[in-house]
Amino acid sequence: MKQPFDVLLRRRTNWILLFFCLLCTALIGRLFVLQIMDHRVYSNLAAKQHTTVENITPGRGSIFMRDKDGSPVPLAENRIYKTLIVSPKAVVDASSTASYLAGEFGIDRGVLMKRFSNKDDEYEVIARKVELDKAAGIDQKNMPGVFLHEEKLRSYPHSTLASQLVGFVSKERDAEEGRYGLEQYYEKELAGEVGAIDNRNQDASSFWLALGRKIIHPPKNGSNIYTAIDYNIQLKAEEVLNETREKWQALLGLIIVMEPKTGRIIALAHSPSFDPNVYSKEKNFGIFLNASVQAVYEVGSVMKPITMAAALQEKIVTPNTTYTDTGVAKFGNYTIRNFDEQAHGLQTMSQVIENSLNTGMVFVSRLLGKEKQLDYIKLFGFGKKTGIDLVGELNGNISSLAHKKDVDFATAAFGQGIAVTPIQLAVAIGAIANQGVRMQPYIVDRIVDDSGNTIEKRATSAQRVISPEAAEAMTKMMVGAVRNGFENRAGIKGYFIAGKTGTAQIPKTDGKGYSDRFVHTFVGYAPAFDPRFLILLELVDPKGNKFAANTLTPAFHDLAQFILNYYEIPPDEK
Repeated sequence: MKQPFDVLLRRRTNWILLFFCLLCTALIGRLFVLQIMDHRVYSNLAAKQHTTVENITPGRGSIFMRDKDGSPVPLAENRIYKTLIVSPKAVVDASSTASYLAGEFGIDRGVLMKRFSNKDDEYEVIARKVELDKAAGIDQKNMPGVFLHEEKLRSYPHSTLASQLVGFVSKERDAEEGRYGLEQYYEKELAGEVGAIDNRNQDASSFWLALGRKIIHPPKNGSNIYTAIDYNIQLKAEEVLNETREKWQALLGLIIVMEPKTGRIIALAHSPSFDPNVYSKEKNFGIFLNASVQAVYEVGSVMKPITMAAALQEKIVTPNTTYTDTGVAKFGNYTIRNFDEQAHGLQTMSQVIENSLNTGMVFVSRLLGKEKQLDYIKLFGFGKKTGIDLVGELNGNISSLAHKKDVDFATAAFGQGIAVTPIQLAVAIGAIANQGVRMQPYIVDRIVDDSGNTIEKRATSAQRVISPEAAEAMTKMMVGAVRNGFENRAGIKGYFIAGKTGTAQIPKTDGKGYSDRFVHTFVGYAPAFDPRFLILLELVDPKGNKFAANTLTPAFHDLAQFILNYYEIPPDEK
């Protein structure tokens, strides 16, 4: 039976009215969300809409180490993470929301409830670096007031590895800035260039309107930095250093591994280290400093090859020149003694190095003369920066020699009374290893910009300090120190190893004399007459043993043996 037309009309009218009522309800609800619950978010977007120009942040460049075959290994990179944000105003069921998030993130439920209770609070950051599976689960829950924000953060995938070398990125008010290490030194290259867009024709949801899209200029992503640091050697150096420092309970330890022929730094280890991913947890900001360039020490007998090399160059001594060691050398009220406080009688210059005789170096210093001695100290690079590409490099301190006192030059001859940075010392001994040529040290091999253009980095200076003949003679004397002297535990069967230890007292904090604390240093290179690498090791204030010959030579042996095997360097002798 057909229904009358007026009945059908009324029904259709009612359905249409119902549809419009539902539509109005939805619109009113949406307006409520827009105006009340999401007011902050959309007011910010609206502000952007009215802003004529908005900056576009570029992507920061990555920093790489290298593997044995030259393949890049990331040391610092950018990663996309999810940040969990809760808007207390928008939370519908605070109890269930708090219970779920507390279970997922291990946060006290009561703490979350307290944070949700303030309805005047626009948002609360609950967790950063949310794992993808957790993020997916939160999305599926579709909880009102719970949002996931995509964030690009600086990441250091190897945690504490080379932390003083790399530094970190500090983020304040959405602005990133490199702090310490390579992050700071190469800030300009890594940061790139900020872009800009004309925002006048952008809608409030951040989508471009079809007409009038205008990029004033695009951002330029930062360049990638490729260092000379060998990932595997760095790992081994830090392993050896941490074990050695722990064994001797030293305040600080460091290792520098350098190629003497090029100046390339292939490992730079520091202990203790820190995790740049969570740098803000550190209470002692001093841990961020790189002691290889930002600290100075008196280094003791490691300076003896420098003084002796100068005398060899001036031809005032040969390895076979002799003197009679009485065990003491007097300068007015000052008396200099050998470390063992013994007299050794007739000694050659080679024996002076092997037996590490202070009085022998006083003998050499007197022959050399103050002016010549100071000239060579400067020629070897002490008292000025090396120019390495690391922030905060110090000049060292050789100011005591300005007074021209005989005793100051005598003590400087064996490494007391002047202070140097570890990198200065590595470079100076490296000059002897490199046939008398001092190379500028550097960390970065090349820089590749966002367009793929490569800037090769090399040592920008090289200076001849002594002749190849003087350098070879000095190397032979340092080989003798390892084979016949206190450094014998640094030796490796089948290889000529050149090296020298140093033990120096640490000056008192009031500047009046020396404490009973020491700095231990060892520098060695191999193969001695065609060196592929140089290793400097240092311990500050080790406990339980007075001499570097005991604390550092085993560590050098282990690291040098690893590198010889790693590079597959054949033995010098069978």
